[in-house]
Amino acid sequence: MKCRFFCAVATLCALLPPFGYTWDLRSIGVDRFRVRHVSLYHTRAFLTIESSNVSLVEASWPENVGYQWAHVLSSDRADRSCRSLTHVRGTAIDRIARLWVLCGDAGDDACPPKLVIRSLLSPGTGEIQHRFPRTADGARYHTIVVDPVPASDGDTRAFITLLDQDYVLLYSLFKRSIGKLQFQKSDQSTLHPISLAEVAVNQHRLYVADTVSDRLFALPIRNLRRLAFPEDGVRKIIMKTNVTYVGRLLGRPAGLTLDARDHLLYVLQRDGAVVKWTAGRSLKAENHRVVLQQGTNITQIILGVAGKAWAVSGEYVSEASRRHCIKIVV
Repeated sequence: MKCRFFCAVATLCALLPPFGYTWDLRSIGVDRFRVRHVSLYHTRAFLTIESSNVSLVEASWPENVGYQWAHVLSSDRADRSCRSLTHVRGTAIDRIARLWVLCGDAGDDACPPKLVIRSLLSPGTGEIQHRFPRTADGARYHTIVVDPVPASDGDTRAFITLLDQDYVLLYSLFKRSIGKLQFQKSDQSTLHPISLAEVAVNQHRLYVADTVSDRLFALPIRNLRRLAFPEDGVRKIIMKTNVTYVGRLLGRPAGLTLDARDHLLYVLQRDGAVVKWTAGRSLKAENHRVVLQQGTNITQIILGVAGKAWAVSGEYVSEASRRHCIKIVV
C-alpha cells in the first residue's frame, strides 16, 4: 500500500508544472512571516499570518498581473477598548461578501477572544463584534468556516474550532449567540484524547477531523441547518446531533477542503502532500489520489473556478522568488 502511494507521488510530481505566486510584504514593514490562512474575494486576498507584530493583512491575489499592493488590518498591540483586530487566528467570507475575523487570546492579552464581521461592499455600515468568554482550560481558538448555505430561517452560521477539544462551536449571526456541538460515543462517554480542529463544509456535506488520531467524522449538515437556536438571552447552548465515524485519514490532516463534487482534499503536512478522496469510499490509501507533493509546509488548499486550485505554503517555497502559492490540478 505504501509503495503504491509514494510511487504515485513521484509520477505525479514529475508531471506538475512549477507555477508559483508570491506575496511580498516588505512594503508594509513585514519581512519574515508565516501564512496561516488565506481568504479570497475576487482580486482581494486576506492573509492571516504569524509575524512579530502583525496577524492580518489585505493584499492582492498574486495571480493578478500588475501592481501588487498590501496594507495591515490588525493592530497586535495593547488595546484597552478591545475593539481592534488582534491576534487573528483565521478568516472567512460569506455569500454576501462579509469578512468574518476570528481573533484569539494571546494569553497575556487583557482582551478576550472575539469574532468580528465586516462588510466588504459597504465598509461604512459598521461592524458586528461578538466576544467569547475565555475557556476554563485555556483552549485556543483555531479556525472559522462559514456555511455557504443559509439555515432554514435564513440565518448565516459559522463553525469555529478549538485546539485539543472534543466539540465544535456553531455561531448564529441572526441570534448573535453560540452553541456547542459536543461529540460523544453512544454510551455518552467522550472521545478523549481528541482535537476537533479541522472542519470543511459545502452545499451537501460537513466533515470534522481529529488532528490527534486522524479520525474523520461526518455531521448531518441538513439537520444542522434546520436546527433552531434558543430564544435570545440563552448563553450556554449544548446541541445534540448524530455523528458518523467515517474512518482514519492517511495522517495528521490540515486544510480540509470540499469541492463542488463532494471530493475531500486535505494536506498531509508530514509528507508535504495534498491528497484527494471521494466520499463513499473507504479511507484506504488506494482510494486517495495524490494531487501534489511539494515537500514544503503546505497549510491550505484554495479552490477557484473552472478547476483552478492552489496550494498555499506557510513559508516561502523559494527565497529567491518569495512565492507562497503553487498552482495545482484537482
